[in-house]
Amino acid sequence: MSKRDSESTAAGDLEAEEPSGPVKLIVWDLDETLWTGTLSEGPVALAPSRIDVVRALNTRGIVNSICSKNDEADARARLEQAGLWSEFVFARIDWSPKGPRVAQIIEDAQLRPENVLFIDDLPMNRGEVRHYVPGIQTAGPEIIDRLLSLPELSGKDDRELSRLRHYRLLERKLTGRRTAAESNEAFLRSCDIRIGMFHDTDAEVERLFELVNRTHQLNFTKRRPGLDEFTSLLGDPRYETGYVRVRDRYGDYGICGFYSVSLDNGALTDLLFSCRVLHMGVEQWVYDRLGRPKVSVVGEVASSLDGSVEWITLDGEAFAASGTASNGQIRETTATQLQPRRVHMVGGCDLNTTAQFLGGEISTEFSHPGPTGAFVYVGHTEVLRQAASGLTADQRALIGRIPFLDPEVYDSPAVVAPDYDVLVHSVLTDYTQGLYRHRELGLVVPWRQFHQDVTDPANWPFLESTLAHVGIGQHFLRWFSEEFEHLGGITVDRFQENIRWLAGSVPDGAAVIFINGAEVPIDNPTEPERHLHHQNMNAALDQVVAELANATVCDVRTFVLTEDDLTDSIRHYRRRAYARMAEEIRATGASELQFQRERLTARTYSEARKVAARQLLRLQKLSKRWRQAHSQTST
Repeated sequence: MSKRDSESTAAGDLEAEEPSGPVKLIVWDLDETLWTGTLSEGPVALAPSRIDVVRALNTRGIVNSICSKNDEADARARLEQAGLWSEFVFARIDWSPKGPRVAQIIEDAQLRPENVLFIDDLPMNRGEVRHYVPGIQTAGPEIIDRLLSLPELSGKDDRELSRLRHYRLLERKLTGRRTAAESNEAFLRSCDIRIGMFHDTDAEVERLFELVNRTHQLNFTKRRPGLDEFTSLLGDPRYETGYVRVRDRYGDYGICGFYSVSLDNGALTDLLFSCRVLHMGVEQWVYDRLGRPKVSVVGEVASSLDGSVEWITLDGEAFAASGTASNGQIRETTATQLQPRRVHMVGGCDLNTTAQFLGGEISTEFSHPGPTGAFVYVGHTEVLRQAASGLTADQRALIGRIPFLDPEVYDSPAVVAPDYDVLVHSVLTDYTQGLYRHRELGLVVPWRQFHQDVTDPANWPFLESTLAHVGIGQHFLRWFSEEFEHLGGITVDRFQENIRWLAGSVPDGAAVIFINGAEVPIDNPTEPERHLHHQNMNAALDQVVAELANATVCDVRTFVLTEDDLTDSIRHYRRRAYARMAEEIRATGASELQFQRERLTARTYSEARKVAARQLLRLQKLSKRWRQAHSQTST
């Protein structure tokens, strides 16, 4: 038995490890982990699927590093041969113990151990790393094929690899610091650090809100305001608010700091900085610049505000001319700059409300009242597939007899002559509705809850009492039950098949963002244990999206966390959740859209009421005509 086999056996009773929180960095072992075989003993095999996983993680903003016992030159040559060396940062390849090396990687990356996953085939190595780095997440190589489907590794859309570029910049800077013969202060002076301080906070509300709620190591007050509270602060004349941008000779770090000062008492309400500028002296310089106001420091902070900094220059003009975006990503400024991408949104209440927070080139298909007032749901993948296939004249005539259907739904521009760059699709109708197939024409229509069979006469009294006013009474229910058979809810296999089909039906080069469902337990007797069903469907969606190069998931589970985030059902969220969803859609793959925090003004609300009144009158007239026509055809 080899040493590797004996070590594995000795630790074989350890429990399987799974990620338990969001991952921002993966540290890879090489031998028998990233590749098959031991490099020092002979050739190794690096599967294309493993290469794809590393590259896919980088496009999600999850960076990759290496900690391996090997000869660095040999390992680098093998990775360069596979075109993979440039996908890693902070690689530590030598024969020293792994615990201290992983600890150094995390320190260099300026991350918390809880946000790092270490993958190694030897349980002993994983145990050593956990000993040196308390809180780190670890796993064996058996997890690799599932990485892209795990919610903890959903990340955020970063196909421009801005996060990877940031860490490469940081790596170069650390290399320069360690090889410099002079003192640390002399090195910082050589960096030519420049800061811009700006007050147009309304123009950067999304980035600032994200910074305030995600910054921990350099957040001196630890406030975590909600979106409404934060936007109110930015517009409150009793506070001075501003943000900080930083650059040096290595690159532009984008927006790295935020502060708010109460004009009533002169105290700092917020003072926080991104960890990307840790150890540069930025926090001390800004605090000095603000006049060292009173601040109540909460909890542990990775730096002190003591002392003064003399190696930083105030230079706002450097950013006006730099051509960089607020996140530090280089922006194209030539005449051939790309046009904004067109976004098409398809879904129900969740996207309807979310769209209120977005501006840009957006077209929409949302659930809406039909001619009789019955609610017409859109976006079910079975309806989209039938729309793409086209309907017969008999099928269209059949739809005309059904109050909860609209012929326009079967002409969905999501799949009929699609013309967009990004499709945002909510899958909640698939998660919720039951399916019914016409016995002769084969038309499949979604209606009501999947666990409720409307063709069962036992359910008719309830349906008639709640839906008779929109043309759905016992006469219609009897006709519908004779014409259609109940199929239940969509199966997991069929759902995944439809997701693959939809991702393959969008225009060439277009991306799809799927909106999944919450998994919060809620006491709702009309939808028993619905959160468990959502868990099952979300897992199926994660699995299939991991296979698709042009699809991502906007994960509702990351911001709808408790029953307090819901209203009357698991599908209806608080307004703050819809605002967050809008931000996530932008971050996931529709960054050209604008985030709009303004609510409806009184004037707009008044106009909306007038439009709604006219629409109601129109629906009442159409309902009367429909009832008359339906009565004639049924007799």
